[in-house]
Amino acid sequence: MDGKLPEIGAKWNIKDRWVLRRRSADYAGLSQRLNIDQVAVRVMINRGIDTEEKMRDFLYMTLKDMRDGALLPDVTEAVTILRQKLQEERPIRVMGDYDVDGITGSYILYSVLSFLHPKGKDGVSVDIPERTKDGYGLNERLIRQADADGIDTVVTVDNGIAASGPIELAKSLGMTVIVTDHHEVPYDEDGKEILPPADAVVDPKRAGSAYPFYDICGAVVGFKVCQQLMGISNETLYQLVCEETAPDLSAVSSFGKHISAGELKRLLHGCVEMCALGTNCDVMPLMDENRPILKTGLKLMEPSSIPGYANLISAIDLKRDHITGYDLGFRIGPCLNSSGRLESALEGLALLMETDDSKAQAMAQKIFELNNQRKIMMQQQIEVAVDMMESDETEADSVLVIYLPECHESLAGLVASRLKDRYNRPVLVATNSEEEGKLKGSARSVEGYQLYDALHEVKDLLTNFGGHAMAAGFGLKKENLEKLRQKLNENADFSRIGFDHVTVIDADMSLSYISEQVIADMERLEPFGQGNPKPVFGLVGLSVVGRPKVLGQNRNVAKCVVKDTNGNKMDAVYFGEADRFAEDVRGGGELQILYTPTVDHYYDTPRLQIVINDYKVV
Repeated sequence: MDGKLPEIGAKWNIKDRWVLRRRSADYAGLSQRLNIDQVAVRVMINRGIDTEEKMRDFLYMTLKDMRDGALLPDVTEAVTILRQKLQEERPIRVMGDYDVDGITGSYILYSVLSFLHPKGKDGVSVDIPERTKDGYGLNERLIRQADADGIDTVVTVDNGIAASGPIELAKSLGMTVIVTDHHEVPYDEDGKEILPPADAVVDPKRAGSAYPFYDICGAVVGFKVCQQLMGISNETLYQLVCEETAPDLSAVSSFGKHISAGELKRLLHGCVEMCALGTNCDVMPLMDENRPILKTGLKLMEPSSIPGYANLISAIDLKRDHITGYDLGFRIGPCLNSSGRLESALEGLALLMETDDSKAQAMAQKIFELNNQRKIMMQQQIEVAVDMMESDETEADSVLVIYLPECHESLAGLVASRLKDRYNRPVLVATNSEEEGKLKGSARSVEGYQLYDALHEVKDLLTNFGGHAMAAGFGLKKENLEKLRQKLNENADFSRIGFDHVTVIDADMSLSYISEQVIADMERLEPFGQGNPKPVFGLVGLSVVGRPKVLGQNRNVAKCVVKDTNGNKMDAVYFGEADRFAEDVRGGGELQILYTPTVDHYYDTPRLQIVINDYKVV
């Protein structure tokens, strides 16, 4: 297996379409009032940020402007319980989940609760399920272990909303349980919520929730509980994290402990960093309060205040003075996730909690190497799945249900995600579990197909399931796999969705319009990610001047000069199969491109250039 996948077969009938988005608006007026280029205004409007008020929030929102955590359901009850337990010096256990959101949320709750607990770290502990042994979230084994350890209070993070059975067990054993989660609330046949029997259930997605923005990750939900617990307003948080001046801490609840502004600043720095990491890696939409959380967190990571995290960044060999959202989602997050996929997520959490620099360095290197192993294993399974999909015996289903018996179950979601991107269809990947005759799986969806609802419709074929519209986990008996495939495809209606790969172009910005100021204004729209994708610009009628240069050890870079119909020229660079690009453009046909404008700082004087992301020769 060489890592190269075959072309997508004709039976899938997938077309690659480019669509220019055109919407009417007062671009000139908004540009002038907001002091930002008209093209940046157009990009915001294309993201649904279509009023001046929304644009100001998008451009200027800070941690001061975040939503009030007091509006979360049951947060008052949760805080009242935690204050009592801290005052009584009761042993508390945080129970997270094994993904990045669960690990970062566990770090936040453990850090804050152990900071406040009269017994410090001796009063608070953490447990996380093992992916292959326990499956997702809270389970009876974890509850019985907590009981054996004498735990009084369990606080979940990034899980628990669907754990009615384990929580009922915990209550029968005399434990107090607080759920903090952000996942969909299960419901019965009549559409009524099924809440777990916890003492408090903090989830912004609960029916009747007054919280105005429910698309926050589990780590952020946990942090907002901590904010309420300590009495830290958004204004105070902003002052401690973003400003040099020390705020008034008289209203901060320290439960009898003397705290300095410096101690609190270090604690909250780490919490905001982990909120940013959890937000990005759990693919939350980068709108509303998620935007200042990520923007601020990225700045705080340069360098990180958390020794273990700083060592992981170094092991990956990232530029510590410029961490990006891409780095979090595609380089740092997968490394942290690999501990929970191939060994135990507690190793990833232990790295974040390690304060000894030399120990943290060794731990970070181990996790980095685990991730390299994970990449190889994942690529092998992707190739097996693609071979299966492209075989003559496989139907071109609307919903792909794939059985990979040799796939490590922790990689099923990653494989499903890659196949979803390739075939532009919802994908369910099932693999063998430790129980004879039973399968476990993960699913990933496309826009317009509500995955959680689709699984709910076929729940009689499943032993368990959970998740949300775009991602889910499930279990079933092996004998029901083919029935599941048939039923999901019978129920699916893709008449309004389609399978084409559609790239939406934000603007057909000409070469002559590109300037350093335009590029700087585009950078004000960062960070890019879910809900705020990187802007895409398109041009037609171009030609290549002379012959492209093919560079790089792997011949994966092509450099050339492009010219438009008005004679404007600009340097261009293409990353990919450079020899093919060079061959394609030599014929002299019209070049159509999708591109990103950049500034090339290689020369003594910075020069404008475009990065060609995709192209067609017609």
